[in-house]
Amino acid sequence: MRAYKRLTIYSVLISVCSLMICFILHYCFKGDEAAFWINVCLALFGSAVLSLFTSLIMYQHEKIKTLEGFVYHTRQILHILNKYQESMSLDDKINFYLDYNDFDKSIWDADYGNMDFFFEHIIGNRKYIYKKIYNPISTFNNAVSNRIWNFRWHLDGSGRNNAVMQQFVDELEKYLIDKKEYEAPTKYDSSGNVIESCKMLGTSPKLETEISQELSRRYYVIMYGKRKARRMTEEESNG
Repeated sequence: MRAYKRLTIYSVLISVCSLMICFILHYCFKGDEAAFWINVCLALFGSAVLSLFTSLIMYQHEKIKTLEGFVYHTRQILHILNKYQESMSLDDKINFYLDYNDFDKSIWDADYGNMDFFFEHIIGNRKYIYKKIYNPISTFNNAVSNRIWNFRWHLDGSGRNNAVMQQFVDELEKYLIDKKEYEAPTKYDSSGNVIESCKMLGTSPKLETEISQELSRRYYVIMYGKRKARRMTEEESNG
């Protein structure tokens, strides 16, 4: 995306400058020499306009390719995170984090790094993707990375400490699992009204749910545009 964006900007600048010089030469200078340079500027203008159309088409193609790649690799990460279960044993959780840390995320990082939108300072598409999708996952990745050696020392026996490891696991688990207390009815009267209830702890995926929601909302519009995104959403709903 970045390369084609720059090519588009350069093409616009060359076409505008060559056209301006052409007008200046036409109205301010006369003679064969002026006519020669006018023809040169017109040739530059034509080439720049052709390059502009080409770069815009390639930018749009690269944009969709990059954003689709980012979605695919983000969902790969979410698929792995969704395998985490609160009921797993301590060692199983530690092994999960070790395997997740070893999972190659370089392509995912590269997809985000290649994003470069027009009018970013006004629209803020890349800023939105960073804030709502890239940064939450990246923050979790860093948190896992900071505990990897502790986990490895625990498993090989050189630094085994169940209490400390449980604390580390609980810290990481807060990123993945949302725990909420709620009132569960336990007794009803003859009219069906709740007369007794007890507090229960409910759990649900946190990071995976939040990111999945963002991917299916504004990100979808950024990737395909409002019209196409609306049409594809309607087709998915009807199909």
